[in-house]
Amino acid sequence: MVNIYSCIKITAIEKFRILKITKFSSDNLSRFRTLNTALHYCKAQTPDDASKAFNYAKEHSLNAFVLGAGSNVFFKNRQIKSLVIKNDLPKYIRKLEEGKVEVSSSSTMMSFLKFALDNGYDAPYYLASAPCEIGGAIAMNAGTGPSEKKYISDYLESVRFLENGKILEKKKSELKFGHRNSEFLEKDRNIFIISAIFNLPQKIYKSNPISARLKWAEENQDLRSNNCGSLCNKYSAPIMRFARAVFCIAPAGLSSKKLNWAVNNSPNPFWLRLFLTTLRFLHSAFNKKLKFEIRIVD
Repeated sequence: MVNIYSCIKITAIEKFRILKITKFSSDNLSRFRTLNTALHYCKAQTPDDASKAFNYAKEHSLNAFVLGAGSNVFFKNRQIKSLVIKNDLPKYIRKLEEGKVEVSSSSTMMSFLKFALDNGYDAPYYLASAPCEIGGAIAMNAGTGPSEKKYISDYLESVRFLENGKILEKKKSELKFGHRNSEFLEKDRNIFIISAIFNLPQKIYKSNPISARLKWAEENQDLRSNNCGSLCNKYSAPIMRFARAVFCIAPAGLSSKKLNWAVNNSPNPFWLRLFLTTLRFLHSAFNKKLKFEIRIVD
């Protein structure tokens, strides 16, 4: 059952405050570190800001994209046509009843995991190497590979989010989660995740699982170049190896250390866009499945 959070009230100041839509240029919108200019950019400091932003996008026939830490996104053009809604909600992590923790969507994954460890809780410590925010991690159901099948949703109790101007709460059982995917990413649904409640069991660790994961990441993932983590959910390994060899001297391509790992060393998004287009073409030509894990935004 879906409940509207009746306890949340929008003050008159928030209701009538004008949301600033600006032009914004940066090489820090995505962790691929391309230099982009968002023609329509705003910061959502309250849920009402997000609601106004979605209305603005609708009125101006724009796609809306909610941006967190930029850890799973590629803006494919120098000029971004979509409305970029930066999640700028207050960050907080607080205990509720024993084992239950409420976390704002703008909180970083690392701050959440450190809080859990300090309080003797089990948590998705395998995400310590993911430089994401909680909202983005929930939306993409961040986790391990298909063989391990561990996801952040394993710890979820409920999610609070904005959709169609209403603040709603759904329990995990009412939400659809798949392998590194969720209903929050469904096309044509403008959703802004506000916070989540996690159910974290007590667990005592003899060693620091955060440090262990960071050490593993240093050994197994390519962190030397700008990247957004794993590139695809589904792909053909032979095609990926061929494409990596072809683009080995280009400023963007696949890591020599990890096959499913795109890297970029150019401020111009053209090179990475060319590489991703090539991957699409090759998989289509050989009738192989390809599904990007990163979100590609116009």
